[in-house]
Amino acid sequence: MRFERVLLVNPSQDVEWPGLTPPIGLGYLAETLGSHNIEYDVFDMNLGYGLKKLLRKIDSFKPDLVGMSMITRYYRAFYKILEEVKKHDNTVKIICGGPHVTIFKEQVLQECPVIDFGVTREGEVALVELCRGEVPQENIKGLLYRSNGDIRYTGDREFATDLDKIPWPRFEKFELKKYFKEISLISSRGCPHQCIFCVRHTLTPKYKARSAESVGDELEYWYRKGYREFNIEDDNFNLIQDRVYAICDEIERRQLKGMVLRCSNGIRADRVDRALLKRMREVGFQYLAFGVDAGNDRMLKVVKKGELMEDIENAINDACELGYSIKLFFVIGNPTETTEDVEDMVRLCRKYPVQEAHFNNVIPYPGTELYEWVKSNNYFLRQPDEYLNNASFWEKRPIFQTPELPEAERIRLTAYLHEVRDEIHRKAVVRMFGGHRLIGKLASLVVANGLFERFYYRSKYWRKVIEYFRYKLPFGARAA
Repeated sequence: MRFERVLLVNPSQDVEWPGLTPPIGLGYLAETLGSHNIEYDVFDMNLGYGLKKLLRKIDSFKPDLVGMSMITRYYRAFYKILEEVKKHDNTVKIICGGPHVTIFKEQVLQECPVIDFGVTREGEVALVELCRGEVPQENIKGLLYRSNGDIRYTGDREFATDLDKIPWPRFEKFELKKYFKEISLISSRGCPHQCIFCVRHTLTPKYKARSAESVGDELEYWYRKGYREFNIEDDNFNLIQDRVYAICDEIERRQLKGMVLRCSNGIRADRVDRALLKRMREVGFQYLAFGVDAGNDRMLKVVKKGELMEDIENAINDACELGYSIKLFFVIGNPTETTEDVEDMVRLCRKYPVQEAHFNNVIPYPGTELYEWVKSNNYFLRQPDEYLNNASFWEKRPIFQTPELPEAERIRLTAYLHEVRDEIHRKAVVRMFGGHRLIGKLASLVVANGLFERFYYRSKYWRKVIEYFRYKLPFGARAA
């Protein structure tokens, strides 16, 4: 065997909503390694662990291969961690995967000489083949490697077609007690849509879905271990409506009662109707996010969303009437967007009793149509090397400007939309308390602000308290 001991590292990410649940991608890699009898361990730096503890983990576990999955945001910080690992023990080989490697390929190994291998696209099979050493590395599809001073790429690996054959995570070597007691899962991979700001159709353009039975097995496994809260993080959970119905049937057949199911990553409004939403509600779905992204049909067409406002409004209205907690995602600053287009987003949010509205400054990620458009028109206010390492959805400073929304107007709009977001959230908190309006108003002043939101997304304690009010108390459940 070429590599016998693998340490999988989840690097600390300075993002708005750091995960309080075990990372799914690492979970899949870990489960795959274990199923092939390859010794592994996991180190999640998002649990508050710094570089020194990582180096101590390397000393104690003594891996011969360290693996890290990287996103493009803050990629230089990830490079620095790996440089310190190699400096600490130059006998350890380093392999990286994730969106950053898939998009930039050879460039990643050029920029960070300490990386020995890279894996593009889905990494489970390539990682196992590399570790087992039974296939020459030049024949392992999807692998980047170094040879006589050169960086070589073996070519893209075909996407997995049968996801049921890939073992889903049991998180056996993760510190589960240090996470929020909620399990995130992925029931499908990929998205066939062509939104200009989304890199997903570059990374996994082919949609593949697990069977309802497989999803039911995973839910039941964790249910029997005492878990009741689950978050489905698919990019397109409801693309195939019959499959969603089948998953609901599996939940009911297995008598998995009392669950709270969330789709916080966003679902397609044009792929649900009232009947499906009602069925999902019956088996425990309580929280849905819709990736609305624009406020009118013209802008939906510009961003190539493939939806109409009529579809979106019908889905939001039905979901609200059925008692769901609803979050709406918008992106600000797309090509030809005007101040009036942004006001259409605000009008939509105020029209329905939604719980949250997130207005995100759109970030032009390499590999997207938006990135190429901004680059070709020379609209950048900050160059990619800078903003990809420090950009945030929270900040008011835009990454680029357009003739319709110059820098000063973008800054004004961002501040204004933060106020609208707080307004929407305050109204939702008041509704949550039903007839207790005075208590609700007081609670809204505390809860509906950016500081408290950061506590919610970064603290297990505050998350638990708020989830209790939202889903467990009678007045919270009615008004959710």
